[in-house]
Amino acid sequence: MRESLVAWAGDCQVRGEIDLDEGRLSDQVNEGDLLTFFAATLEAIEDGHQVVCDELEVERRELVLIEIDGHQGDPIRRTRTITDPVRLEVGPFRVTGNLHRHPASQPFAALTRHQRFVPVTAATIDLLDGSRSTFARDVVLVNRELVQKHEPLAQIPVWGDDLEPEATLAEGGAA
Repeated sequence: MRESLVAWAGDCQVRGEIDLDEGRLSDQVNEGDLLTFFAATLEAIEDGHQVVCDELEVERRELVLIEIDGHQGDPIRRTRTITDPVRLEVGPFRVTGNLHRHPASQPFAALTRHQRFVPVTAATIDLLDGSRSTFARDVVLVNRELVQKHEPLAQIPVWGDDLEPEATLAEGGAA
C-alpha cells in the first residue's frame, strides 16, 4: 500500500509516496537503510527550487525529520509513556515538542536508544536561521544521530523576579 509522506533532509523537503508495510512507519524507517519515494518532489529549503522524479531512493541517515501525521500504526504495540518537553536542534531545524519514555527510564532516554528515529509529539518546527515560517505537526520522527543540541523545557512554573508565590496565592491561586 502506498502512502504520501513528507520528509526533510538538511537542504530540502522530500514529498512523495512510499510503500508502507502493515507495521508502523517508525519501525519501517528504523529497520531499513533506504526509503524509496515514488512520484517524488524535492524542494530546496534555500530558494524553493523544485525537482520532480518518478522514483527516488534516500538513505535514511540523510533524513533529518519525517512527518508522521495520520500514520498511527498498530494500537496493540503502544505502551504507556511519560512525556518530556524538549527543544532540539537537528540539522537546520529547531523542533519543540514532547519526547516519550517508559516510566522507569531516565529523562531523554529516547535520545540514547538504538533506534535512529525517535518520535516527537505536539511538535513545532522552524529553521534555526528563521528563514521560513514555523509549522506544527502532531508527530515527527527526528533523526537522533543528527541532534546537535537538546534542551529540557520547564515542566513546572518558574517564578519571575516580580512574581512571588505568595502574590499568586493572595490573588486566589492554588498552591
